Amino acid sequence: MDLVLPGGRVLSWAEFGDPAGMPVVFLHGTPGSRLSRPDEQALGGIRLITMDRPGYGRSDPAERASLLGVADDVGALMTSLGVERFGVAGFSGGAPYALACGVRLASRLTGVAAVALTGPYRELGTVRGRQLWQTWRLRFVPGAGRSYVSRAAQWYAEDPLQQHRQALAAGDDPWLRPAEDAQREGARQNAKGLISDWLATDVHSWGFSLREVPGRVLIWAGRQDPGRAVPDAPLVADRLPDAEVRISEDAGHTPSPTDWRKTLTWSTGAQRHQIGQ
Repeated sequence: MDLVLPGGRVLSWAEFGDPAGMPVVFLHGTPGSRLSRPDEQALGGIRLITMDRPGYGRSDPAERASLLGVADDVGALMTSLGVERFGVAGFSGGAPYALACGVRLASRLTGVAAVALTGPYRELGTVRGRQLWQTWRLRFVPGAGRSYVSRAAQWYAEDPLQQHRQALAAGDDPWLRPAEDAQREGARQNAKGLISDWLATDVHSWGFSLREVPGRVLIWAGRQDPGRAVPDAPLVADRLPDAEVRISEDAGHTPSPTDWRKTLTWSTGAQRHQIGQ
């Protein structure tokens, strides 16, 4: 389904789970599409609303990639559906966008779940030395950031299943689903969506600090995740006004269906004290 946003840009979205359930917006990983979602067994009692971020699937690219811009898109979509209060869950590359929703849509949210989050390296001070110099160059040298991520993202246009296939073959992420349809759909416009994501999360400023996220936030990470999700979780939580951390000992990057069910339910405001049960 498509929504024409103010200004004429098209936002493509989908709906899964229980139509009468508690509404939760799910923000897919990087890369992905509106077809990306947790297993059906995790969606009991949840009305899951998904969307293609700019440049993915059937959603038009944005003039400038930004976390807060996507949060505005979420707000417009939910208003069009007549939903005033809802939860937000962002997975991996979608987690920073979930935090942006926590800033832009604070009065409308029942909870924000940031799943497998890599935190803002500038704010956390997690990038140093040569890597810090490189990130400075990508941010401040005109055109350098877009040129770099455009080259780095070319694989997605050529073979959108490449990275996903390699992750499945490695077997390090026990709950990762094949999801070929979601990845192929994400690459409908070649690598535009992936480029937009990398610009918004890694090159451009996030546009807000963690202390500006006023509502309740759950940070989930799998102990076996090889990225920064586990070490970043307490650093992010310390800077958020109302946050809790859950580390799943038997998971990698992707939550199990049980973890997804608990996390999505938490984001609705239900079972506020039962996340670990």
